[in-house]
Amino acid sequence: MTDDRLSRRALLGSGVAAGTLLLAGCSGDGSTTPTGQSTIPGGSVGAGGTTDDRTTTDEVAELDSERPSAVVGQRIVDESVGFLVEGTDRRRELAGRGEAPSGREFLIVVLSVKNRSDDALELADLRDFRVTDGDGTTRERLRLVSQTGGQFTRGVLLPGETIRGFVAFEVATDSKGWSFVFDVDAAATAFERVTVDLTADPQRPESVFRQSLRVPVNEVGASVSAANLTVTVSEVRTADSVGRATAGEGREFLLPTVRVDNAKGRTAYLGLTGQTLLTDRRGTPQALDLGVQQQLGNAFPLNPNVASGKHVEGEIPYVVTAGNGPLYFSFDFTSNGADEKGIWQLR
Repeated sequence: MTDDRLSRRALLGSGVAAGTLLLAGCSGDGSTTPTGQSTIPGGSVGAGGTTDDRTTTDEVAELDSERPSAVVGQRIVDESVGFLVEGTDRRRELAGRGEAPSGREFLIVVLSVKNRSDDALELADLRDFRVTDGDGTTRERLRLVSQTGGQFTRGVLLPGETIRGFVAFEVATDSKGWSFVFDVDAAATAFERVTVDLTADPQRPESVFRQSLRVPVNEVGASVSAANLTVTVSEVRTADSVGRATAGEGREFLLPTVRVDNAKGRTAYLGLTGQTLLTDRRGTPQALDLGVQQQLGNAFPLNPNVASGKHVEGEIPYVVTAGNGPLYFSFDFTSNGADEKGIWQLR
């Protein structure tokens, strides 16, 4: 059994943790195609070829102030944290939001964040993500359904952990000159505000952020205890179809069985979409398929209330690229009163 106790620091006043990327919808209507697809919007400037090794390279932005500015594809890093806007996209329709109103469209910013410190970093609330133009117009980020895309949420980022996803804004179709801005509130870094010019010529990064976890990573079958809860990932299976749903060509369902035992002495309130996540080597969250979750006979409940001395157990259905790995499953204990997070490598 592993009990990793990590200190928590505030990283972003705006928050930078990702949910699943661009889910196609969560209808739960028994369709024969998965309701979740983990994809990054088009327009990215490129993946780059090497991993981040805690050193700076030529594409790193000039860090001569507490409020650095960069362009798309240019990393902003110090010893504690790294930010990279990988690309942007503009589209008429967005999962979880539908079609944009007449004369409007959705501006998508693909963001990657890496914890380069030796302490856990808390990803706080998201209200400070925004885009601004030269005339002073500001648009706040859109609030999407929690499992309808890679919007950033609260959580903890462990040492060496990377998270990657998108932030969406609604803007005028003919608008130009946008910059992506967010505030930083962390004891571990001197950064106060980051600005990325979305209209300047982008750089193709020579290196991107990848997972390089510097904490214990558990195997399937192991348990992690914190906040008087014990979480066990007992097994993992894959399937081409679940019920009436099929994963689709080149994809498969990955279903870990997760058990949570409550020894708190009071009821524990859990949240599937807020406390669990499956990510790949780039930190890209994999799609949690809520439609399939409703078809499973032994699904892990969405929001279980677990009485003292009792447990909850079930499968969690993710849609992944067939054979893709490594894949990391995490359970965040923050909302239960412990600044901790367990990680399991599923394959």
